[in-house]
Order: sequence, then C-alpha cells, then structure tokens
Amino acid sequence: MGLALLLTLYSSQVRSKEDAAAPAKGPDIRVLLAVPEGHGTTKSPLHVIIQNLTDKPQSHFEEWNSWGYGNLTVEWTDTEGKTGTVKKVPGGWDRNGPSTIALPPSEALVREISFDPKLWDGWPDLPYGSRLTLKVIYQCVPAPKAPAWSGKVASKEQSVLFR
Repeated sequence: MGLALLLTLYSSQVRSKEDAAAPAKGPDIRVLLAVPEGHGTTKSPLHVIIQNLTDKPQSHFEEWNSWGYGNLTVEWTDTEGKTGTVKKVPGGWDRNGPSTIALPPSEALVREISFDPKLWDGWPDLPYGSRLTLKVIYQCVPAPKAPAWSGKVASKEQSVLFR
C-alpha cells in the first residue's frame, strides 16, 4: 500500500513537470495585412488574410451577418504619433443568422477593408505621400447558436505609404 501511494505521488509530480515543460499553445489562426505592391492607395481596398494554422477545419462567421460584420478593426498610427481605430460603420439587418464559412486546415480566408466612409469609419485624411503604421485585429466572440472560431488575433504592424 505504501509503495503504491509513493508511485502515485511520483507519477503525478512527473506529469506536472512535463505539463510545465510543454510549450505554450500558439495561436490557431494567423492574420496578415496585404497591400498593393510597395504602397497603398485609397482607391484599392486592403486585404486581410486569415489563415487556419491547425490540422482541423474551422468555422468563421460570414461578414454579411451581425456575428461576423464587425470582426475586423484596424489600428493606425501616423508619422506624428497620432493614433486611431478604423471600424465598420454599424449595420442593420433585414435578415440575420449566425452563418459560417468552413476554413480547411492551412487554408486562408481573404477579407477586404476599404476606404469607403459608408462602410468604414475612422480613417484619417490621407493626402498623397501619407504614411501610416497599420495593425489589423480579428476578434470574434463566442456564439452559443453557432459554434465558430472565437478569440482575438492581431497582425504584425506594417508601415504603408499611400499614393
């Protein structure tokens, strides 16, 4: 009986050390900002790439519904240090449901962020030659009606010259 108790205690300590030594789980998606080659222009949208980094399919809310509509934001900083956040203009829905799109392992989903003030609010004035540092945030809250990816992931900061 004493030996069994000793072995049980020892094995639980070994498991605890293994668990502590295990690498932290990394993010299960990656968010990237894609801009036109070499520079940006307010006539063309920015593209956000959301990539599944797991070996299992993921569900992501579609943008047409209220669950997926405002999941992207852009944080910007200009050359003088002024900051702001770009968000989708609040929407209204005649029809609404938590529909999702399947994102297979290692595949990517592309979403657009435009400079259209009817769709996106918070862009600063961007005269020719303006430079902004941009970071895209993709955030989805859990929805009990439709299981889908939830969490918050940000792209790396990226300097963009607007022409």
